[in-house]
Amino acid sequence: MEYSLLKYPKKSHRKIVNIPNESTELAELFGIVFGDGGINNDWQLVITLNSVSDLEYSQYVDNLLRRLFKIDVHIRKRPSSNALVLVSSGSNLVDFLVSKGAVRGNKIVQQIDTPSWINSNLEYQKAFVRGLVDTDGCLFVHNHTVKSRLYHNIGFCFTNSSEKLVISVAEILKKFGINPHITDEGRRIYLYSVKSVTSYLDVFGSSNPRVWNKYSEWLDANKNKDDNISELHIQNVTRRGAGVA
Repeated sequence: MEYSLLKYPKKSHRKIVNIPNESTELAELFGIVFGDGGINNDWQLVITLNSVSDLEYSQYVDNLLRRLFKIDVHIRKRPSSNALVLVSSGSNLVDFLVSKGAVRGNKIVQQIDTPSWINSNLEYQKAFVRGLVDTDGCLFVHNHTVKSRLYHNIGFCFTNSSEKLVISVAEILKKFGINPHITDEGRRIYLYSVKSVTSYLDVFGSSNPRVWNKYSEWLDANKNKDDNISELHIQNVTRRGAGVA
């Protein structure tokens, strides 16, 4: 690993950080932290993304952290791997995150769940799920042939080792009329139908270009087929992903 965690006196980590109000941006950050983030000591938040598929998204996360907390973010690629590590330091930062529902240490052992302040607001719930799916989820295209005709189906998968969190995400999806399928002993949520996947994108959106690239790939593959998706709906979803809606 290219950086080390040094145990300086605690007061040396007491940096001044902005303390943000509850907002959709903060809720989305919590989704990112609950997905690919971790707090393993009293003064550092570490978010680990894929250095290839999430490279563009890492800039979004970097800007989000800076905007919310007015802090520096250090980005490093781990040697001999595709891991891109974003590190923000400060005991005040960690204390704030923990006070709002993040945990120090192993998220799996502690079986993290949606913080209560996020559950109190539907817009916060949408933003939180968006952050989770942008890190721990994906869209996929499944190609199969029936009677010599090639079909391109789109699917959605969200994976997390906290069964409590998976159940909470499923309940939030249901609130918006989306039918989730929980599998793999409570660790995965799948959306199998075109309607469910496009409804997810329409309602929750995505801040990760990787998600929209996969969606565009599927649209291109089905350009000349009737998939019961109106042109207006496609435009609306695409505009939302571009940050217009």
